[in-house]
Amino acid sequence: MEFSTQDMKRMSQIAKKMEGKSEDQVVRELAEMIKAGQGGLTPQKAEQMFQMIMPMLTNEQKQKISKLLKELWD
Repeated sequence: MEFSTQDMKRMSQIAKKMEGKSEDQVVRELAEMIKAGQGGLTPQKAEQMFQMIMPMLTNEQKQKISKLLKELWD
């Protein structure tokens, strides 16, 4: 599946809205947004995007993404 520049911009905008919140709160809110289809992402599309960027992340970032992915499918 291809990801457009618009998809990446949406994710950036969502990330900005999460500033100042706890990690657990951000994970929950992002998972709920994705499950609800907000931001133009489905759980499947979000997982594909995260899997694509995982090799470029630090171990700490990978753990956070893994936490979000787990929340998406719970």
